[in-house]
Amino acid sequence: MSAPKIDAPGTEHDEQTEQVHEIPQVDEKFNGGKTTEIAAASVALAAAIALQKPRLLSKNMLKLYAIMSVGYLVSTLNGFDSSLMGSINAMTPYQKTFGLSGAGSSTGLIFIIYNLGQIAAFPFCGFIADGYGRRACIFVGCLIVLIGTAIQATANVRSQFMGGRFVLGLGAALASAAGPAYTVELAHPAYRGTMAGMYNNFWWLGNILAGWTTYGANKNITSSWAWRIPTVVQAGMPAIVMVLILFFPESPRWLIAHDRREEALAVFAKYHGDGDENSPIVQLEYHEVIELLHQTKNENPWWDFSELVNTRGARYRLYMVIGMSFFGQWSGNNVVSYFMPEMIENAGITDKNKQLLINAINPIFSMMGAVYGATLLDKLGRRFMMLAGLTGALASYIMLTAFTASAEKHASLSYGVIVSIFLFGIIFAWGFTPLQTLYAVECLENRTRAKGSGLNFLFLNVAMVVNTYGISVGIAKIGWKLYIVYIIWICIEIATIYFFFVETAGKTLEEMADIFNADNPRKESTKKTKVEMDESGQVVHIDA
Repeated sequence: MSAPKIDAPGTEHDEQTEQVHEIPQVDEKFNGGKTTEIAAASVALAAAIALQKPRLLSKNMLKLYAIMSVGYLVSTLNGFDSSLMGSINAMTPYQKTFGLSGAGSSTGLIFIIYNLGQIAAFPFCGFIADGYGRRACIFVGCLIVLIGTAIQATANVRSQFMGGRFVLGLGAALASAAGPAYTVELAHPAYRGTMAGMYNNFWWLGNILAGWTTYGANKNITSSWAWRIPTVVQAGMPAIVMVLILFFPESPRWLIAHDRREEALAVFAKYHGDGDENSPIVQLEYHEVIELLHQTKNENPWWDFSELVNTRGARYRLYMVIGMSFFGQWSGNNVVSYFMPEMIENAGITDKNKQLLINAINPIFSMMGAVYGATLLDKLGRRFMMLAGLTGALASYIMLTAFTASAEKHASLSYGVIVSIFLFGIIFAWGFTPLQTLYAVECLENRTRAKGSGLNFLFLNVAMVVNTYGISVGIAKIGWKLYIVYIIWICIEIATIYFFFVETAGKTLEEMADIFNADNPRKESTKKTKVEMDESGQVVHIDA
């Protein structure tokens, strides 16, 4: 497809659809009136938003919030399992059922079998999400999670329990590969950071539900139902998502890729233009997606992953995805998620109920931090949030190490350990949690987003397998000295993000192509253009 022709000032002619639509114009003759100057990452997006400012409480926007909220529930799958396993692993009934001690290689193997299931799902993510749609992939994933839950909750032997966890991981990976793509592709471009960043924050909702369910069950039940009830509750959220997703619109970008343009335009218009197909934002998005699609002529079969590596820009995108996969798991957060009871015990607090209570309270504060962080993503930018979050996490881990080491001789300092854990959770969640899935899917282009998301979860789970198994053995062998490894690693992460990670805020998904094709993507991504607008939203001057 050739580039659109400009037929007349203020109009653009699309040869593929024979449509003429308005585009934002610069008024070179403007010579008076009140103007506003902004620093914009994308002139086209800034102009489109200025011409028709979104109404946050309009009927269609409220519907979009509801759809996005159900999409967010997909993220609770992994958050629930993280807290569930950390909690039931400290329960005596669970340990008796399967002959475990709470730490060591056997415990690590039971934890990581979930991640191995997620790795096994990788080849099928693109096949379902690209071939049958984002909604279909979410539905199938949630259905498999329900099957895995049934196997796990009825287990009396370790092999069945592990088999259930493998099936659970498989289903969670399928749903989680499509979930972020669905939310980021449906999010309004003016608020993509907050709307799509909120997705991963619901990881904490799953964590909270599991924490309080296990705390209540362990406090009131002494039989094996103490761990079985929380396992059954794990099926709640995927069941809700599986039913409701059938009634929601498909991703407009997926619809365009499958030659269903009228449907896609209708979705864009309803949720991004408040029902107006000629809205500047709708027309900008719609034609950018079509133009980007036709720049590549092959059919993009589900089994072909070459587009992820066949150009310099594609490889840089992949580096961002891989980096985020490992940084999101190797920043010390997995130690807190899976092994908080053991960390607290190492600090001298041995009462099981008190351990589980602390484990249940912690994610509430972390989720509060994550939600607040998501609201700042579009204002402060992705890079700043990551760097600030990791710097705070580094300070918290230094405190955690010092307090844990000292608590062996001074029991009163054990509460300093708890404070350090809570601080780490809040700060890391504030700066990093909203970006753990958002950043990767923003870096991927439309054609490769489902495959890349699957690859993201592949690397993420490889990182978790190595990390979780290593933590399980390490915390049993060397205790708090393991934290020093994470202090060093967080420093490496901060340096890598500063010098290489790109800024994705303030741009449409399609405009990311210009950044990754630049000689220095990181430098290109941080450029700002001064745009001067009049009171009506018309661009009157651009200072490049």
